[in-house]
Amino acid sequence: MRIRTLIGLALAALSLAAAPPAPAQEPGVLRLPWDQWQMHLGDDPQCAQIIAPTCIGKPMVFEDWGPLNHWQRIEVALPADLQSTPQLGLLVQGDYPVYEVYVNGQMIGGSGSLATRQGPQCARAIFNIPPGLARQGRLVIAIHSLGIQTANHIDGFVPTIAPLDRLQTVGDLDTLNYLRSSWLHYLCFAAMFGTGVVFLLLFSVNTRLHEYFWLGARLCILFIFRVFELAAVVDMSAPAWLAIANYSFWNSVGALFSVEFVFSFLGRPVTKFFRLIQICCGLQIFILVVLLPWPASWFLPVAHYSENIYLHHLAIGAVLLSALSFLLLVPVCFKSKLPEMRWIGAAALFFAVEESNRMARFIHLPSLPQDFFWHGVDIDLRGISNLLFAIVMLIAMTFRLRRIQNRNREVEQEMAAARSVQQILVPDQLPSIPGLRIESAYLPAQEVGGDFFQILPIPESADPAKPSAFIVLGDVSGKGLKAAMTVSMIVGSLRAFAETHRSPGELLAGLNRRLHGRVDGFATCLVLMIEPSGKVTLANAGHPNPYFNGVEIHTEANLPLGLAPEIRYSEITLQLPPDQLCTLVTDGVVEAASFTTRELFGFDRTLAISTQSASSIAEAARAFGLGAPQADDITVLTIARTPNLAEAIA
Repeated sequence: MRIRTLIGLALAALSLAAAPPAPAQEPGVLRLPWDQWQMHLGDDPQCAQIIAPTCIGKPMVFEDWGPLNHWQRIEVALPADLQSTPQLGLLVQGDYPVYEVYVNGQMIGGSGSLATRQGPQCARAIFNIPPGLARQGRLVIAIHSLGIQTANHIDGFVPTIAPLDRLQTVGDLDTLNYLRSSWLHYLCFAAMFGTGVVFLLLFSVNTRLHEYFWLGARLCILFIFRVFELAAVVDMSAPAWLAIANYSFWNSVGALFSVEFVFSFLGRPVTKFFRLIQICCGLQIFILVVLLPWPASWFLPVAHYSENIYLHHLAIGAVLLSALSFLLLVPVCFKSKLPEMRWIGAAALFFAVEESNRMARFIHLPSLPQDFFWHGVDIDLRGISNLLFAIVMLIAMTFRLRRIQNRNREVEQEMAAARSVQQILVPDQLPSIPGLRIESAYLPAQEVGGDFFQILPIPESADPAKPSAFIVLGDVSGKGLKAAMTVSMIVGSLRAFAETHRSPGELLAGLNRRLHGRVDGFATCLVLMIEPSGKVTLANAGHPNPYFNGVEIHTEANLPLGLAPEIRYSEITLQLPPDQLCTLVTDGVVEAASFTTRELFGFDRTLAISTQSASSIAEAARAFGLGAPQADDITVLTIARTPNLAEAIA
């Protein structure tokens, strides 16, 4: 029993601390707190009468979500000083933009229109109380409201009876007192907005880190909520539907951003379950659409459906689950060895618990209070906790961004080194070989490609003035830095083997032995040995066939390099007449794909243009796939013999 008593006292203390301080009853001012009012759900005009036995209900609380119409009713005994006041007024300041006010069964005014269901966001209004009613000393005040809230609930504003000429001052003082007590609340969210902007700037530095964008946008959205909340306190001439639109849209989009942030951070696609959660959050947007100021002739039936309690709870429940999605980050972050990841995990856990507690309140699940008043200042735990979350995430993810940038800088340095190597492996200026006219075109798909070619004079030729030459064209499987390193190994081996091997088949066999077991992939390669007489000996290791004078030369199908040891590569011999063209291409030419039809450039088109220059062939293949990312490197070599004097005379 003692434990139960202590628990009860603790909960009572929390409730008292969480509740806003009740406005003091100033002389000549009668406050009417909402917890003293009775509520009746429905549209019964008898609730406005002095005697209304059917309207005895429960005290009005904010969590009530009734049908379109409901009544709030209170019986008031006026103090003597107010009974003698010549002209009394009633200041109504509540959560509903559309309402009618009755005193002793007589309507004295209202806000908005029940017919069109439209009203102002700041629904505060002052009404004259007929003098004859006030002198009776007993008033029955009834407020007939539509069940559409402004979506921004403000505690502390209650109906007030006072002399008519004082009510404007009373309302202004209530507004000023609210702003004085809530400065910390708005300061926290303004700081969160600044933090969100920093995240967006960090995203602009590295646009591949989408989690920075989603988190920055999520934090900025929370501040937009608070700006529109002020429209319910300070009259900005904003209609209520705009506030509801703001609340519904940004609450839905904010939940979507939360889920996108979590899965972007994890580097995974959003699962089907959380896609369903995002769709359910879209019910908030549905509520927004049906609450816009459409024609009342068909609007009311849809509005009835939109305010169904189950639809509302489903949308809020989806937002609750989106907040819980942050729990997916916790185990991943705490398993990481990086110190900032543990901070991110703690911040994600803190955010998930706080947001879940807030959303649980809206669907009547057990939750802890989030507001405490200390020396007249509203200590809003939501604002403070969200600000702490934003600051911790900013610090941790700044360290993370710095680490990623350092890693990117290292990769860029490696890529720069690889580009320097490739400039040697794929030379811009071709060596001059007497008797041969060679042209090249090289269009890499990435900064570092996997194609390579070499023109290697063969020493100790019969005629030193007209040496023979090896011409090698190849393609390494894969792309990027790894492929470039394989190319460097191949080219280094080529230059060494060219001094000791005297035939293309031997050269390919030596390269195959060197690559086997040393690389993960493979390489295709075509080697030609051209002698001064025009004799051409060639061997092929899985590479596209060459073209002589517009005719494809069919070679024996051999395995690419690096797949199996001790492969023998067969050779064929041809004669290249003077001024005739030999064309070599990589598969990037043949496999260039059209962006619209997905059709390949193909062998037929390659054959048709094989007598053109190297640059023309390469550009034709690239233009064929224009609009789509280049899938493979494109390399073309053309070789032509220049006739010697005897051949020219002949």
